[in-house]
Amino acid sequence: MLTCKEASFLASKEMDGTLSWREKMALRLHVGMCDMCRRYLRDLKRLRVMMRRAGIVGQTLLPTTATLSEKARERIKQALNNAAQFHK
Repeated sequence: MLTCKEASFLASKEMDGTLSWREKMALRLHVGMCDMCRRYLRDLKRLRVMMRRAGIVGQTLLPTTATLSEKARERIKQALNNAAQFHK
């Protein structure tokens, strides 16, 4: 049985169409029993569709005037640094 972390990795890998038969079955089994991963896979697919549509029609997802505050930038930077440290 896959862990949620492994399932999320396979869900992302599936977007590239590179799953083996065994990986596909393991992901389907896990998603069939795990509501959180089922929602993650659904949202990942929706995001991919939205990004493709935006690219096709030349849309931007945010207005050009949208910016992040310095405080938000620092929070994101800190979260990325913490995540990088966690995965070492």
